Amino acid sequence: MCYKALECLFENMDREQFLVLIQKYLAGEASLEEEQLLLNFYGSFQDSDVWDERTMGVKEQIEAKMLSRIQAHVAGTKTEKPVVKLWPRIAAVAAAVAMVVFGVWFFNSDREILKQVQDDVVANDIAPGKNGATITLANGKVIQLSDAKSGVVIGEDLKYNDNTAVVDPSSRGNERSPGHATSRDLSSLRSVEMTASTTKGQTYIFTLLDGTKVWLNADSKITFKNQFIGRTRHILLEGEAYFEVAKNKKSPFVVKTREQEVMVLGTHFNINSYADESSVKTTLFEGSVNVSRLLTKVGVNKDLGGKTLKPGQQSILNRENFKVIEANMDEAIAWKNNEFMFESQSIESIMKMVERWYDVEVIYTGNKPAEKYSGTVSRFDNVSSVLRILESSGGVHFKIEGRKIYVSN
Repeated sequence: MCYKALECLFENMDREQFLVLIQKYLAGEASLEEEQLLLNFYGSFQDSDVWDERTMGVKEQIEAKMLSRIQAHVAGTKTEKPVVKLWPRIAAVAAAVAMVVFGVWFFNSDREILKQVQDDVVANDIAPGKNGATITLANGKVIQLSDAKSGVVIGEDLKYNDNTAVVDPSSRGNERSPGHATSRDLSSLRSVEMTASTTKGQTYIFTLLDGTKVWLNADSKITFKNQFIGRTRHILLEGEAYFEVAKNKKSPFVVKTREQEVMVLGTHFNINSYADESSVKTTLFEGSVNVSRLLTKVGVNKDLGGKTLKPGQQSILNRENFKVIEANMDEAIAWKNNEFMFESQSIESIMKMVERWYDVEVIYTGNKPAEKYSGTVSRFDNVSSVLRILESSGGVHFKIEGRKIYVSN
């Protein structure tokens, strides 16, 4: 595999083919893949000897076109609190977009092109989160799931979604190890209550015995019985999860979170119910769900009425309001698609996502930046990719020390 931009570019194309690609881009005729390829490596070959007297004019045209496009999106919408518009998604894999897109370079008001941003963010970079989770049984024993796998199937026993057996590494050679699952624990779970959880920097997919699939975001957990018994299938959720519920008209599927209960027969939906967020958001992608508001007093839940969602709608529940709006579907499900997506969000809201995925502590020095931000960044990237795209706006600055990120305006 090649890592230098020029080597990668010319490995599968000659000079003339590359120049044809440039001309297609300038004419607006390049495909998404071709445009992505060109922009992705431009920052690396800008000073290369690939540019000679014959091609220097083309280089200037590319710079002018990129400048025009970036400025158009950075300009944003003029509001009381300006929204900083960032580069739009060029392709599904945001990690492959140009370094310019992620803020390695920015343009100032004098059109000074490709000026490098501060190096202290990159020098102390932090790797992204990864697959990982644990299952805790009712007896307190813990099963550590492999970070080399993406999901697990839970039934009378446990198997990864590639059909390999789950073997907890902590129990190997020590069948009596307290606090950890042994091979005997895994062989017959029967109808026991368990909790599947992720820490900060982890995500995992759980397939339940009824066929329901649950994508669990970072710092989240679900509590349930591996075999649903009775008229309803109950799950408790803390954090965020996306559900694809197996249909069963005789047994509704119920998800309880803080202050609300969601009941469905079979559908696809996402719930964001982190304790440090100001509201609980439920977004429906397919089918129909009923969202009921609950109020807890002296351990008793009181039903305060419900709302039925249609596909494309989102309910927002907080202490003051319980409303339904038309949802930004891409934004609601971005985490499941391994992306950070934010639209007119505060720096505080965005940095909460950063905290959970990169397992860091965010510290604000001075006043918090007042700008609102919109953009998309791959969750496969190091934290610097997120910070630099925000910093390129000029309204916020970051410094990384260990696993702490300092934010200033």
